[in-house]
Amino acid sequence: MENLRTKIIACQTVGEELKALLPNDFEMEMLEYGLHNIPEKLHAQLQAAIDNTGPEYGTILIGYGMCANAIVGIQSRRFRLVIPKADDYITLYLGSREEYLRQLDQAPGTFYLTKGWIEEGKSPLGVYEEYCRRYPRETAEWVIREELKNYTRIALVETELGISEAHRKHALENARFLT
Repeated sequence: MENLRTKIIACQTVGEELKALLPNDFEMEMLEYGLHNIPEKLHAQLQAAIDNTGPEYGTILIGYGMCANAIVGIQSRRFRLVIPKADDYITLYLGSREEYLRQLDQAPGTFYLTKGWIEEGKSPLGVYEEYCRRYPRETAEWVIREELKNYTRIALVETELGISEAHRKHALENARFLT
């Protein structure tokens, strides 16, 4: 197994961040954003990606946290699977479960933004705009306010890829939107 290649299977919103941290010879397969919202679908697609991996690989790194238990039961008889001990992406971005728990204790109502989530349009404002395309504006506003009613803070997480001024501005706009 030691001379075989390593593959990463991750959500497309964290894939680019992970790719920047890893050696060039690692293969990356990115699954579509939002699968963590449908755990059964994430489980099925993740298992299919593992099962369809070629014999030139020896190790598969899973770029997901527990994500609503979607990784429970994921397995491979052919590859060594490495799955992070993390509840979700935020633990991965913050660097450890300890830091995640420290932040949770400090400000439990935190909505975390990353470069990937902003670019995918999955910030509160991005989701609100998506709702406005599907519902009357008043309904969209009510739905997003209900979804976000327990959030009291926006945290913009910066990684090695950096954050642009546009990302910072977008995070500030989202913070204003939450208040």
